[in-house]
Amino acid sequence: MVTDAARADVIAAVLESRREELIDAAMDAIRARVPAYRDADAKLLHDVRDHIAVHHDLLCDVLRRGRPVTPRELEFVARHAALRARTGIALADFLEAFRSYNVVVWDAVTQAARREPEAAAQALEAARAASLYVDLATTEASAAYLESRQLLLAGRDRVRRDLLEDLLAGRPPAAAASLAAARDAGLRDGARCLLVAALPVRTPDDEAVVLTAANALAAAMGGRTPPLTVVRHGEIVIVRALDDGERPAPAAALERAFRRLRETRGLVLAVGVSTVQDGVAGLGDAYREASLAVGRLDGEGGVLSLPDLSAFEFLTLRDSAVARRLIAPEVERFVREDRDSGGILIRTLLAYVDADLNVKAAAEELLVHVNTAHHRLGRIEEKTGRDLRRVEDLVDLLVAIRLPA
Repeated sequence: MVTDAARADVIAAVLESRREELIDAAMDAIRARVPAYRDADAKLLHDVRDHIAVHHDLLCDVLRRGRPVTPRELEFVARHAALRARTGIALADFLEAFRSYNVVVWDAVTQAARREPEAAAQALEAARAASLYVDLATTEASAAYLESRQLLLAGRDRVRRDLLEDLLAGRPPAAAASLAAARDAGLRDGARCLLVAALPVRTPDDEAVVLTAANALAAAMGGRTPPLTVVRHGEIVIVRALDDGERPAPAAALERAFRRLRETRGLVLAVGVSTVQDGVAGLGDAYREASLAVGRLDGEGGVLSLPDLSAFEFLTLRDSAVARRLIAPEVERFVREDRDSGGILIRTLLAYVDADLNVKAAAEELLVHVNTAHHRLGRIEEKTGRDLRRVEDLVDLLVAIRLPA
């Protein structure tokens, strides 16, 4: 700490005399070293210059008086930190700008020490005082920035959650902020939309990983406009507006994100995707559809995308008591017994249907001899009394298989 005000007043005088020149040099250095400021608008750059000027004047005062800066004197930092947070300047860039100014100041101090004996005699004391100033100012700047960023994100999260609640309830956005968030996500009244709902299969130890997962799933959804992404009570809900004429098939990208999160974060998700809705008024139905899909996934999680299903597959997602009562006892018994014994006959039947009733193609898919496939299909007919060449009989079997276990 500087204890004698006179011992740094020469350096303070040098910095004061070169005030405008040094501030200009700092601005040039900041734009050269930090790309985020290089492309900034005039209003932000004006605020950066004001910020540097206040720092410069306060540092000169500290050097002249020989006493360290107080927290109260650094209160101005919070206002500038809040503006950087609102304009999207990263904390690292915010602090790099301050370091750029410090480099300019120390170059000026070094030059003065070389030219003036009195300045050289005060250089060590000035270095001690300025180092303490920089440390305290950097700490204050970091804390103020992080606080501003947290408040900003909390406010945005609240706006997004409120908007989602309005949309799911079929209400128009209730506040101007919600309207702006809807506009930013492309969710105008007639927008075609897709909704994703996701839940962790097991509650993660670190809740922050759910936010990471939400960002990963939102990125996997693609599109030119960032989707509305909300995390509420551990559930992820994403609403994406579709481009004109777009026919979405998001399963593959979401499955890649699912695997990446499982492998790198240890997070296993159950992800459901709704059908396309012709307008935001249908988002309540979309949420119910996506939730239904989530509920059909087992403890291993995965992705169930309704746009990638056939109408038949979608109709058998629901657990219908009526449909169960219409299933013949022998068919119900076959499904139950085969599942209990490993499901080999069910897998063979599904491969047969997927191969358009081509036994040879089904055998190749199952990696078995064609005679083995014929034998298994014959056993199914014996157990159920159904003819696998009749569409009606096949539908009965498929309904029984696809209804929730």
